Amino acid sequence: MGKFTKFHRYAVMEYPVTLKEMEEISKEIPKTERKFYEFAFKALRKVMKEDENIYAFDMADSKLTKTGFIVVGEHNLYLVAMKGRLFGGAEAEVVKYADIKNVHFDIIPTPFGLTNGGILYLEIKALFGSKKRTIHNIPEQNFDSIVKKIREQVNQHSVKA
Repeated sequence: MGKFTKFHRYAVMEYPVTLKEMEEISKEIPKTERKFYEFAFKALRKVMKEDENIYAFDMADSKLTKTGFIVVGEHNLYLVAMKGRLFGGAEAEVVKYADIKNVHFDIIPTPFGLTNGGILYLEIKALFGSKKRTIHNIPEQNFDSIVKKIREQVNQHSVKA
């Protein structure tokens, strides 16, 4: 686990990693929190290639009422939303980089002048025109790197298309 360093309750991870490496790293996360990661990994295994690199993996609300994760993969952007049912689980949505037209962002202000994470606005090609997708509550400490990596992947995949 050379890509993961733990400092007391905090950790630093070096990207890129694969889903299999993420599953190994998650064993260092407290049991209650790890359950959410396990749900996400199970959903991602269905839509993600086994050897695909992950450039960012962070908490985010991909749907207005559901919490989950944003995963910046090598080939696609993955939005994982937790299911709120009795047995839990998660569902993963795939957004192809070639379909993303624009990536915008904003910081969520609080009444006290502090910040409370970020909002990502994606403009995605649709059958007629485009549709907008909003991803909320991305933690502020990784927000800039996530936006940068998504933009890099969009530019890289739009050149190939």
